Amino acid sequence: MLAAGVEMKVVQETLGHTSSAFTADTYTSVYPQVASAAAEKTAALLFGKEDRTAPGKLISLKS
Repeated sequence: MLAAGVEMKVVQETLGHTSSAFTADTYTSVYPQVASAAAEKTAALLFGKEDRTAPGKLISLKS
C-alpha cells in the first residue's frame, strides 16, 4: 500500500495498528523506495525542483 502511494494513516487504519508510528517503523524499512520518494517530494516542495518520483500528490504545509 505504501509503495502505491497510500497515505500512512490510511495504511495504519486498514491494518488495524494503534499508531501510524508503528506502521511507519514496521513498513518503511521494507519499502526503501517509499522513503526515497518521500525525500524527493520533500525536496521538490522545499526547493521547487521537478518531482521525478512516481505520481503522487504534493500538499502545501500551512504554518
